[in-house]
Amino acid sequence: MTQTAEYPPGAPAWFDLAVRDLSTAQHFYTEVLEWEFYESPYALASVRGRRVAGLTEPWESAPPPASSSWTVYLSTDDIDASLEAVRDAGGTIVTERTDMPGISSTAIVRDPTGVVFALWQADGMAGAEAFGTSGAPIWAEVTSTETSVTEAFLTAVFGYEAERYPDFDFVTLSSGGDPVCGVYGGAAERAGEGHGAWLPYFVVESSDVAAVLAERAGGTVLRAAEDTPMGRWTMLADPFGAHFAAIEVAPEYVVGQEVHEATR
Repeated sequence: MTQTAEYPPGAPAWFDLAVRDLSTAQHFYTEVLEWEFYESPYALASVRGRRVAGLTEPWESAPPPASSSWTVYLSTDDIDASLEAVRDAGGTIVTERTDMPGISSTAIVRDPTGVVFALWQADGMAGAEAFGTSGAPIWAEVTSTETSVTEAFLTAVFGYEAERYPDFDFVTLSSGGDPVCGVYGGAAERAGEGHGAWLPYFVVESSDVAAVLAERAGGTVLRAAEDTPMGRWTMLADPFGAHFAAIEVAPEYVVGQEVHEATR
């Protein structure tokens, strides 16, 4: 896991979620991740004053989703070049470039296996303004039905350095020498297509407590808390079915006690 608050090409920079009931979602994430919210209808979640994610209800032109999934935005220095690379690598464009002056330019794309994610080119806002500290994002990985296809596609678009685990269907993708995200072959146990194939990780003080709080707030524990080399983690679903991981980061991966600011 990267310990920098900057977002090199291909690093998960932003996360957002469309839900049927914004107030219910805000209550859930406030209870589990201690987020505070401001602005509407795109409610910005913050950690000690630093923006980390966005929640929204569907726009009037879009029907309410039957179930929700987090959208992961991967950083790019040139969104037009990345869109061309997506096409060249066999992907498709779901939503063309949208410019938000002073914030970012974004686009939504689909890889050859049917996985949906988004692009983020900073224009005044690097992405999440807190990273690797309690309540903030620290990692994201995509579940794939064909890890070699997903790895090849993402590497073609973002120029990752890929490292495959020898005895486990997982690929770590690095940018500029730092691991930034991963590809996991567990499609039998997780969503392998659409937005839900990307799983964001948010830092918590205790994954066991996060699991209890999630159930009390109307969510579901999809995977009980367990220890890993990166720290103790649990996989949860919010009241609308959106999956995410809550991780109690191991000491060697802790960024620090202060909120880190994104500088790009």
